[in-house]
Amino acid sequence: MWVTLLFGLTAALYAIAAGLYVLFLSRGTEGGATWAARVLGGAVASHLAFLVSNWAVLGTVPTADIHQALAVMSLVLVLVFLVTARKRDRLHVLGAFITPVTLLLFLGAAFRRGVGPVPEGVKSALLPVHVGVNVLGLAAFALAAAAAVAYLLQERQLRQKRLGGLMQRLPALDVLDTFGLRSVLVGFPLLTVGVVTGTIWAVQLHQGGFGLSAAQGFGLLSWLLFAGVLLLRVAAGWRGRKAAIGTMLGFLSTMVVLVGYMLRGSEGFG
Repeated sequence: MWVTLLFGLTAALYAIAAGLYVLFLSRGTEGGATWAARVLGGAVASHLAFLVSNWAVLGTVPTADIHQALAVMSLVLVLVFLVTARKRDRLHVLGAFITPVTLLLFLGAAFRRGVGPVPEGVKSALLPVHVGVNVLGLAAFALAAAAAVAYLLQERQLRQKRLGGLMQRLPALDVLDTFGLRSVLVGFPLLTVGVVTGTIWAVQLHQGGFGLSAAQGFGLLSWLLFAGVLLLRVAAGWRGRKAAIGTMLGFLSTMVVLVGYMLRGSEGFG
């Protein structure tokens, strides 16, 4: 019962925080960002309590199934955002993009909760590494995607010569572009490790054979998209709009992978 109550409370707090951040972004409500951060802090505390209670009830580690991994992933994402926003004040507006993603990931932890954990016979020492690097990598890519969306909004404001309102609340274009690049630079090595360990684990699971699933295909596509963004930034001097669009496509591809894992259940880790 406590687990269910904590889950509902956490989801509600994330939803309220998301609404406050969006309200601040659209209207610049005085004190809106402060209250949004406070509510988000309460959501983090409730989230931690939920995880502890849930693990105590289930008696399993966070990598036991994709749903528990999603619960951890959503918490890591919001913690990374809060640390980042604390260091760079203007970046707190990215909460309007980060908190809805966090809420969706957290709600995904409850989707098809009846699916069993990874069978003992297919567990591997690589599995915790695979899950861990993917959790951290997705957090970095989510921040990069949020910066990309904010970049496109800010660029539109400039093209339309709207110099007040939304433009005043969003960071400068060069700040968003640099932040997005740094986030991808952090996430790409993690994604690379995730792809390699996932491939090795899948080969072991299928006893030497290897068949590329749809989720694994999108995982590879995500890697290629982010690799392309980084390569074109260096080789072709890509900046701004093109890099932002490429980053968003890469992040959407990683989200498709997560949905595929959820639909496949416990075998989705491979």
